[in-house]
Amino acid sequence: MKKITGISITALIVILLLSACATAPYGGSAGSAGKKGSAAGGAESISASPMYYGSGEGSTQSGAINSAKLSAVKKAVSDALGTASAMANREKLEDEVYGKVNVNALVYNDTLEILDRSSDGGQYVVTLGVKINLPAVADVLRGADIYGGIITPQGGDVALPDQETPVVKAPAASNEATPAPAAGNAAASGSTEVSSAGSEAAAAVDPAQAALIREIIDNLTYMVYYDESSGVDPFIAKAAVGMANKFLSENGMEYVDLEQIERIKKDQAAAYEDETGESISMIQWIAGKLNADIYIEVSVDTNSSTKGGKYYGSASVSLKNYDSSTGAGRGTAFYQTIPPALSMVSEADAVNNAVASATYNAIKKAVQQAKGYTEKELVNGLKYDLVIQNTPDSRLMRDFMKKLQRKVTSVKRISTSSEETKYEVRIIGRIEDLEDIVYDTADSIPGMEGIALVYQRGSSITFDSGM
Repeated sequence: MKKITGISITALIVILLLSACATAPYGGSAGSAGKKGSAAGGAESISASPMYYGSGEGSTQSGAINSAKLSAVKKAVSDALGTASAMANREKLEDEVYGKVNVNALVYNDTLEILDRSSDGGQYVVTLGVKINLPAVADVLRGADIYGGIITPQGGDVALPDQETPVVKAPAASNEATPAPAAGNAAASGSTEVSSAGSEAAAAVDPAQAALIREIIDNLTYMVYYDESSGVDPFIAKAAVGMANKFLSENGMEYVDLEQIERIKKDQAAAYEDETGESISMIQWIAGKLNADIYIEVSVDTNSSTKGGKYYGSASVSLKNYDSSTGAGRGTAFYQTIPPALSMVSEADAVNNAVASATYNAIKKAVQQAKGYTEKELVNGLKYDLVIQNTPDSRLMRDFMKKLQRKVTSVKRISTSSEETKYEVRIIGRIEDLEDIVYDTADSIPGMEGIALVYQRGSSITFDSGM
């Protein structure tokens, strides 16, 4: 009897040892699952945020990026459900998941890595990697009653291994290669492409111009305000503006304080109407008054809930960039808090935390976009409207144009008469630089030494010839 008991105990110990060495299933906790053993004796990590890769195309770079992200999500869904379930639910997935859910809610955009991109005939193709928000994917699938693999009706933790990095064909020439963006810098709208495009184009200008472009980019002044038409609680909106300004301050960027904006709105409403006739928005007008280069409009959408004595808040923040002189768009950045922010105090506190987090992450992308767009435009020269009033001598004005042409990127005469002559001028510089160029040029032409500034508004500047 003792002999049999000894054998049983030995067998039990062997079984326990084997069990301890067994691999945790994919459906286990991302933290506890740890490693998945391989045949070669190696290991690959599995987690609730696995890295997946996808390729997509579109008529815009941002469209191609979103298509590629969706491709990555579809691969993760297939692995999570298993091939059989994914195939059986193919139509339901297209209608209830891919066709309805914002892909940015299912990925961590700050992990996005561009592996390759190209364009042909106006069609863009992008290959990228991005970490999947697997718990969010699981919630969406359960909401659509789609189950299989690690997606079970009872819920539970979900995890998958990182997908193997695809081999991307190298570009034909080394000077055409585009570096992958740093993690956290890729916005859903494709801001990294804009920035890279500007950098590549900047390489084509001479060193002096490149240095000037870099100086302008590094010294842009920003003005952040909220979209008053959105109906969001002003307290929440101003909190978002404050967080955006905090980021700008911490990174040594020039910005306009919110109190300055509010003061001008209150005290100079009549002046705004007299000067503009409301042809431009008051925010653009204020941005010009305060010498901001870029103004950023904040839109906020929030939700909150209480569960089990805990308070949750989520926020979607959209930042739209505009050129202060022209009002032209300079990109849009978006960020959504997933999962929601948690507070033990109140729903309002949870919402404030979510707004602060979403804004802080979105402003990084907005600034990158603004710099990228500005850099790209500066390479070709910023466009300004130059008007010279009182121009009765057409030969003298022709001479003025020829000499001006040597000092700017390009100049084109739009119209001419004895009353005034209009030009479209491009320079790598600000409108103040154009003003100096006009003075220098006029000083070299007998009869125009008395040229004087009449007024400047936005990207338009007007002089009297002095003749």
